[in-house]
Amino acid sequence: MPDETSESETRDTLLPEVPVAAPVAAEPARAIWTVTPPISPWCPAEWSAHLDAVAPGLVRPDAHGPLAEATGMRAARDGWSLLVASRRGRLHAHRGDHREDAGQLLLFDHGWCAAVADGAGSATYSRLGAAIATHVATHTVRETLHHGHADTTQPSLLGRALEAGATAANHALRDFAAKCGLALRDLRTTLLVAAHHGGRIGLLQVGDGASAWLNADGTVSQPLSGAITEFSGEVAHFLPDDGAIEHLVQSLVIRDAAHCAALILATDGVEDPWYPFTRHAGPLYAQLLHGVNDAVSAGGVTSSHPAPVLSASDPVHALIEWLAFEKRGENDDRTLCVIRQDGVAWAP
Repeated sequence: MPDETSESETRDTLLPEVPVAAPVAAEPARAIWTVTPPISPWCPAEWSAHLDAVAPGLVRPDAHGPLAEATGMRAARDGWSLLVASRRGRLHAHRGDHREDAGQLLLFDHGWCAAVADGAGSATYSRLGAAIATHVATHTVRETLHHGHADTTQPSLLGRALEAGATAANHALRDFAAKCGLALRDLRTTLLVAAHHGGRIGLLQVGDGASAWLNADGTVSQPLSGAITEFSGEVAHFLPDDGAIEHLVQSLVIRDAAHCAALILATDGVEDPWYPFTRHAGPLYAQLLHGVNDAVSAGGVTSSHPAPVLSASDPVHALIEWLAFEKRGENDDRTLCVIRQDGVAWAP
């Protein structure tokens, strides 16, 4: 005789299915970074005379800035305060490689000049390229504007000085490569230069990196745009490659400085974590001015120096520490230059 329990009754006695949650992927473990001193010389001994010939005074016995793990300087002239620092990235420190970024400040009568550069990671001696480019460009601008050219009424003089600095930097790199038997690509570097003279600021750039112009009314603009290809992060032009000097000179921008509260120059080790830089340059500058209240700030950057930088008793050290900020995947060398006009407040 068939079982009297109906099919529907049998189904009613089954327990309902309980959905099983998918396993949650564990967050990737953070890398353990070490700090390893470079083993190879910053500049081979047999090239030292050639280096001094193209960039006199770049490396002095009492000042090892280009060779250091981190370095910086500050200066003031005619109502402007300038601060620059460069720090070796965690990846280079972990591998025992040299810092490939460089930064420079110079003062002269009626003005100043600043430059930052990022040596190409694929170029064997890009650290020398970046150091030579910033040194020669700023010194040439200073010489052009300082010696016998104190007439601040010539609006074209600043542009000519910046063009001369760019040309001299390119020539020095090519000359050094020829003297040392290097290919031009071995010295590849970006270059971003700014100079003030006669109430105006001029800027020029080749390669990536970023500048930000902070106006007294709180607005922020990016006066220059780096030369990159359609593929994000791929630089189209490096000094001293063929054609790069033309792009550098053509990038020249000159602005009236009356309402400039601050100017920021950054290599891509700073630009990339704070991308898009035009949007985040304001919060970045506010951090340097006032410090950080939250551990994670604009752009998802975790601060390593929450105190104000620009008003610190030792702003060079403070900026070097600030450059140790963290953001996952961002471990490049970092160079930042901050230039402020005294008495012109940035009021967003």
